[in-house]
Amino acid sequence: MVIYFTARRGWKAARYVKPRERGIDPVGEAEVFLAYGRIDDAVRVLKDALHDEPDNLDAQLTLLRAYSHQRNVQAYSGLAAKVCPRIEDRKLWHTIQQTGRELDPANPLYQQQVHV
Repeated sequence: MVIYFTARRGWKAARYVKPRERGIDPVGEAEVFLAYGRIDDAVRVLKDALHDEPDNLDAQLTLLRAYSHQRNVQAYSGLAAKVCPRIEDRKLWHTIQQTGRELDPANPLYQQQVHV
């Protein structure tokens, strides 16, 4: 049984085609994966999208949400620090900080006051 699942995972990875190459918005595809609880698939799609478009804010924000579902503190905090300068004046930053405080209460990034 273990061999079957390992082979299946390898087969899926080998036949992976980027969403843009299939004419699909990667953020939209990741949103569907998140809705169905397929967090690892969403992370894979979003990381791939950010490899091609490193400044894609929508992909970064969706990836933050995926990391929060995974409870991946290190990845969440690193990405939150990266997007902070671009969105710290928006209400969305308050939500990111709130989630960050739940994941990593001692992180000073999430203690800053938001002026919206």
